[in-house]
Amino acid sequence: MKKIIIVMLFFVSIFFLFFVYNNDFLYSKEIMKIKNIKVMNEETLENTVGLKEKHYTKKITGIITNGKNKNKKKSLLYEETYSSVITDKYRVGDKVILSGNDIELKRDFYVALLIVIFVNSIYIVGSFKGLLSIISVVLNLIIFYIGLYLYFKGINLLFITVIEMIAFGILSLSLASGINKKTLSAIISVIISTFVMMILLLTVVKITNYKGINFNEISFLTVPLEDVILPELLIGTVGAIMDVAITMSSSISELVDKDKNISVKKLNKSSKEIGKDIMSTMSNVLFFTYLCAGLPIFVLAIRNGFSIYNYISTNFTLELSRFLIGSIGIIMTIPISTFVSIKLMKRGVK
Repeated sequence: MKKIIIVMLFFVSIFFLFFVYNNDFLYSKEIMKIKNIKVMNEETLENTVGLKEKHYTKKITGIITNGKNKNKKKSLLYEETYSSVITDKYRVGDKVILSGNDIELKRDFYVALLIVIFVNSIYIVGSFKGLLSIISVVLNLIIFYIGLYLYFKGINLLFITVIEMIAFGILSLSLASGINKKTLSAIISVIISTFVMMILLLTVVKITNYKGINFNEISFLTVPLEDVILPELLIGTVGAIMDVAITMSSSISELVDKDKNISVKKLNKSSKEIGKDIMSTMSNVLFFTYLCAGLPIFVLAIRNGFSIYNYISTNFTLELSRFLIGSIGIIMTIPISTFVSIKLMKRGVK
């Protein structure tokens, strides 16, 4: 059966990619497929800190693939820099979106390709449960959108976030692990950890009033900072909390299944060792996730004369705060999920 589904996924994927590559007719703006690129001018410019960079003026020629000018030839000039910080680099065969004199790479095919690789890989490795995890992601996105809709209708965003985190946990864990005692244990742990994290964050904010955090990267907000930052920090922890909760509950469930007479003391000892193992790895996952989010700007800042200290103090404090809050959530969820799991497993809850 699995082989049949893999074959079906393969053909569906091919059809999907073919459709996305040829969906130019769905765009209201003109799409052009590049046939030729010619360098018209090349110069080297120097910025205020003495760094030199090549700037190009290029002429691209291609064929319009949609609209009233379909199949017509068109040429235009565009500026390109060596670093491509504010410009794109195009190749022959690329499709670009035209808007007056502005051009932009048509990226939907590349996104579709990643989606196809992801869906096929997750089914090959995780079978039916892998597909359920994709469904949970889609449903979580819908829940997230509903939350934003309710916020714009005037409902408090922090309240919506807490409800969404609980909904994320129930939905994701139920689809991933089914309805059983370890899932129930993980869901209860997520709910408790969510409320504990919310109380902790509110307490810290009340004491510090956000001192030590630079909010340059969200300075464009037109709503009070308090409305956004706490929900953002909470949502940033929910994935890690769910992961830790299901890992601990699954481990304890396995230990109880292997030895029905195992003592609470041994369970606590084993859980402590498991917690130590996952604590550092999960914290590192968060650290590198937030690090890579700011890496392009970090490299650009260092390249243009900023010191590491200046960059961290002015641009990276919010990312560090997200990492620290997430790590605290991981650490707190370990004993919470251990306590809840042992209570449920040893009482024979099904």
